[in-house]
Amino acid sequence: MEITPPKGAPMGGYLGHAEPAEDVHDPLFARALVLDDGRQRVAILSADLPEVSPAFAADVRRRIEQELGVPAANTLFTVTHTHAGPLVVARPGGSPDVLYLENLRDKLVGAVRAALRTLRPARVGAGRAKVHLGVNRRELAAQARVVMGRNPAGYASPYAYVLAVVEEGRGPIAILFTCGAHPVVLGPENRAISGDYAGCAERVVEENFGGLPAALFAIGFAGNVNVNCSRRDFDEVETIGSALGRAVLEELKVIRPVRGLGLAVRSQRVALPTEPVPSRDEAERRLYLEREALASILGRGEDKAEINRRRLRVEWAARLVQVASQPESAAPVELEVQGIAIGPTALVGASAEVFAEYEKALQGASPFALTIPVGCANGTMACVPTAAAFDEGGYEVETAPCLFGTLRLSPEVEAVVQQAFARVLVDLTG
Repeated sequence: MEITPPKGAPMGGYLGHAEPAEDVHDPLFARALVLDDGRQRVAILSADLPEVSPAFAADVRRRIEQELGVPAANTLFTVTHTHAGPLVVARPGGSPDVLYLENLRDKLVGAVRAALRTLRPARVGAGRAKVHLGVNRRELAAQARVVMGRNPAGYASPYAYVLAVVEEGRGPIAILFTCGAHPVVLGPENRAISGDYAGCAERVVEENFGGLPAALFAIGFAGNVNVNCSRRDFDEVETIGSALGRAVLEELKVIRPVRGLGLAVRSQRVALPTEPVPSRDEAERRLYLEREALASILGRGEDKAEINRRRLRVEWAARLVQVASQPESAAPVELEVQGIAIGPTALVGASAEVFAEYEKALQGASPFALTIPVGCANGTMACVPTAAAFDEGGYEVETAPCLFGTLRLSPEVEAVVQQAFARVLVDLTG
């Protein structure tokens, strides 16, 4: 189901995307997979979008339940996280196109409806391919500051996970695959709508089978990992996307799908620990400092991305003053962890941009033969760092939280999230 926005639509992905799209380089799509084991149905929906809010995701999942009968709790709605897609969540300097959002909801539900219409007997198998496409982006700079850059010594997942649904006696019906690297080949200067390397990989996989199967990309745990690109242009998009697509196709050759696998779905919502509510004086001091920082760069040729970042932090500090005056008004930061078991394979989705290191913890806690991590699942409500990252600072700890709420997370978040993963995995086996 095509979900390409019109030319002139506001772009998402970067705070520096203050200008609308000037062109559409390649179309965007929503793709869906529906599984039914005779007892229950599960829908997996992937869209070529930068992100969606938990509220938007909940609305889409609710409509799928009301119109199509798939329980909202049984729908995993994720995004490719392309940074060259349309703005769908309000950000400093821009708001989504309301008409586009309404049409988008209809098309997302329509993608699941189309998958339901083509249900047929199938076998399912899974595997993972070794492919090094990401680089940890938390670079240690001068004065022990962490900046957005390249940190080859930091962890980045070396795997692309693949789930294949194959029709009896024929070829694939759907292929779900993941990669734990932000699709940011195209930088903030880009003004063309594109699926980035993820969209290219989807196309490569589909074209290999004559366009018959649906190839669904889902972002993995990539909260601190960018795609490792040498250039930021469409030739590089094609190079990296084709490499991922070929890796998926090679893995498909060794996957042995089987029939008759049962389904199980479990989920938990957990409140993430946050920093203490500051005093009114401390909150007002932070607001003063953030306003001073913004004023210091205005009129000095600073790029729009930096201005938007500073404005974001001023807006956040203003909200913090309100919370300091009324601590009871602080909204909790709630993470949804959703698990879907398909026989010996489990998908674990988290409604956040989760640091790559959590993938290793997830695998260590899982009783399944293969566990597939999915980030930005059912909305994106935070960036979830590891405990060690809080002392290091950097964008994910200091600035990203301003996008999602008022109180920043605290280092105890790592233990809470790991426990939530473990509980969902155990529940899936019960």
